[in-house]
Amino acid sequence: MKLILNELFEIQNRIAGFIPLEFRRYLKLPAGKRLIALTGSRGIGKTTLIMQYYLDNFSSTEECLYFSVDNPLVSRSSIYEIGKEYFTYHGNTLIIDEVHKQKAWSLDVKALYDSFPDKQIIISGSSKLGIINQKGDLSRRAEIHNLKGLSFREFLAYHYGYQLEVYTLEEILADHISISSQINRQVVELKKYFQEYLHYGFYPFYERKNETNYQQALLSIIDKIIYEDVPGIADIKSSSSLEFKKLIAYLAMSKIPTLQVSSLCNELDISKETLYKYLDLLDRSEVINIVRERRASIRSIKKSRLLFLNPNLYYAVSSELWRHSTELGNIREAFFVSQIDQPLYSSQASDYELDLPDKIITIEIGGKNKSRRQIKDVDDGYLFKDDIIQGYENVIPLYLAGFTY
Repeated sequence: MKLILNELFEIQNRIAGFIPLEFRRYLKLPAGKRLIALTGSRGIGKTTLIMQYYLDNFSSTEECLYFSVDNPLVSRSSIYEIGKEYFTYHGNTLIIDEVHKQKAWSLDVKALYDSFPDKQIIISGSSKLGIINQKGDLSRRAEIHNLKGLSFREFLAYHYGYQLEVYTLEEILADHISISSQINRQVVELKKYFQEYLHYGFYPFYERKNETNYQQALLSIIDKIIYEDVPGIADIKSSSSLEFKKLIAYLAMSKIPTLQVSSLCNELDISKETLYKYLDLLDRSEVINIVRERRASIRSIKKSRLLFLNPNLYYAVSSELWRHSTELGNIREAFFVSQIDQPLYSSQASDYELDLPDKIITIEIGGKNKSRRQIKDVDDGYLFKDDIIQGYENVIPLYLAGFTY
């Protein structure tokens, strides 16, 4: 075991030497919590975030050990054995990346948590619900944080160096004219950057002028989710992978974010219940965002009206279709949904209803020529428009939704 720990120490030091410290995500892991779970889609930057936490809070591997469960050295032992050895003879904090790669990992983590009550454990995995639903009741013990993709604000900071403020949605609704004026004074070519973000900006590994490699990486992420992550959440046959790919392709090519359930079941040759199960798994793996009706339960797919990929996945899966299309409603709405954290519901009368602490607001989303007809008689109605830099009254530039984190 000592040899394994020494090798893990060396690997940790090598990785730490390549971690960028200049750019920081919106999410800050709290110090002092005994058990922290970090979740988020593949490729979203979880490893960088937890290694920055290590570099910010510890001076050596004697104080904190990071290792990834997909390392073959770990498979020779177990999370519990490595953690026990480290806590007994070394430091106080253990960071376990890709925790879901070991079967029954939650039992090992719970055993460490119970056996070393004065130690800290940080775990990272791709599925929030995969962690919550594990054995050992970790959801009651862990403080769970979910890392989202880059916001438009973060994209501008990461790639172009613009340091811009975060605004709550309430601040944007109340003062969008002043806020957009401040942003426009600082950022030149804002429309150009926003289009770049929609194509390539959601994941932090994008390199400008290397768009093809980026899109290939996104397709590879989808493959890993289908072949590795989804089977880890549920008992899925390997033959189902093609059906998952067809389903993602259907969503990527659809000009409207609603499902034609019967025709899709016929095309995939699956039952409705299987379709709902597949959608649920893609939702839990954060490949899609599901916007449900207000009366629907969180697990109800049948009462869900709107399904979106993140904007970059539309272009990666079906680039030719979207590059030459003028019907960009799905892309606009997918962007809005990906940036908003408040409870959001589909609506029969408009695009969305959104819950704020003191009221419910109505939201429409469209291009620069979209009218306010659907919200003209609504007291708390707002139109988020694409292709505009400055808004007026209750008409707000769509890109401002990307400044909420």
